[in-house]
Parts: sequence; structure tokens; C-alpha cells
Amino acid sequence: MFDIGFTELILVAVMGLLILGPERMPIAVRTIGLWVGKIKRTIGGVQKEIQDELRIDEIRKKADDNRKAIEGRMAELQAETDIMEAPVEVAQEHQAKETEPSIGGS
Repeated sequence: MFDIGFTELILVAVMGLLILGPERMPIAVRTIGLWVGKIKRTIGGVQKEIQDELRIDEIRKKADDNRKAIEGRMAELQAETDIMEAPVEVAQEHQAKETEPSIGGS
């Protein structure tokens, strides 16, 4: 994340020692360490939430794609069913006409 080398860290430590003195330096380093830890945990939590949201969006997209594919297949099956039922309905109508008693008494 930061491009800080060993020499820069030594320089910061020496400046901190000169500015804060040997009595307050350990307390300051400990406090800075706690802050850095909190910041890292916060950033890690935010990254995890973002990854979870991306995963949820991906799952929703896949579910939507699957739903569309199923609906398309259902429409195809309905069309095939209609095609197969048409001759049966015609035959049933024809049979019903043949079995109706005629009004003329034949």
C-alpha cells in the first residue's frame, strides 16, 4: 500500500525519539500501533462487505439468467403441447358430432 522502506522507518523513529523523548516514545508507538490495527480491521471489514455484495449480485444475476432460460423452455414446451393437442381436440370434436343424436330422427 505505502512504499516505505527501512531507511524511512528508521528516520521516522529517530525523529519521533528526538521530538517525544524516551519517556513518551513507547506510549506513542503503542498508540499508533493500535490505530493502525483498527484501520486495517476497518478496511478489511469494508473489503469483505464489498466482496459479499459482489457475490450476492453475481448469484442474483445467475438466478435471473436461469429463470429466463426456464421461462423460455416452458414457452417452448407449451407450444409443443398445443401442437400435439390440436389433432386430439379435432378428433374429439369430430367424435362428439358423430355421437350426437340428430334432430331429424334419423
